[in-house]
Amino acid sequence: MPAAIKKVDEDRFDRQKRVDGWDQAAVGGTRALVAGAGALGNEVVKLLVQLGVGEIAVVDYDRIVAANLNRCVFFNDGHAKGGEYKAEALAREAAKLGPSKIIPVVGKLEDVGEGFFNAFTHAFGCLDNLGARLSLNAHCYGKMPLFDGGTAGFFGKAQVVAGGSSCIECGMSRQDYKLLWKKYSCVGELLDFLDPKMPALPTTTSLVAAVQVNEFIKLVHGREGLAGKYWSFNGLDGISRVFRVPKRKSCPVHP
Repeated sequence: MPAAIKKVDEDRFDRQKRVDGWDQAAVGGTRALVAGAGALGNEVVKLLVQLGVGEIAVVDYDRIVAANLNRCVFFNDGHAKGGEYKAEALAREAAKLGPSKIIPVVGKLEDVGEGFFNAFTHAFGCLDNLGARLSLNAHCYGKMPLFDGGTAGFFGKAQVVAGGSSCIECGMSRQDYKLLWKKYSCVGELLDFLDPKMPALPTTTSLVAAVQVNEFIKLVHGREGLAGKYWSFNGLDGISRVFRVPKRKSCPVHP
């Protein structure tokens, strides 16, 4: 093999650097907050590490169970049997993929404190209840772009909040506020409080996480993205749609 070709093949990021206008230094200089270490969190962290994001913090308070294994790429039977914390197992396993620094934070997002958010440049919402989503939205607004995602069976969605755009709370109704801390599916369907299990497919998870991280890539490189918009996907008919989210004047998050 010629020396020049061998040198190229030794650079793990060579192929993405060949994308027109790619800036690996900009990608590597980012510090990402991933809220939620479940199915979406696994996929988002995987993609961020493969891209070469410099630092990733993963926040989650939950433990791994066998039912997580059909869609969480970094978890295995041993993690489930041991009841390991999702954030710790995800950080440890994902670190094997590349040089990114991955920091697990075991706890609820609402408890980490205001100053915690100042350390990051971008945030990814991979959560399963509206209350935690709104908390993340409020902490990120005006500080860093937020790429929120959710899934339920064949259905998925992603929303981007960046650059003074409308935010997640702009789309809230009075009924949403009444049910704020109830357990929801990631696309907004209210779940049975006593049996909060949601339908989940790894195919939908992969698609939604890819959209979240693709929007991150576009924003880092100054390309127009989905800021202030809502992307939805129906895996039954294969159709995706993009909706504009109006900026609500009475929204408590921003003027």
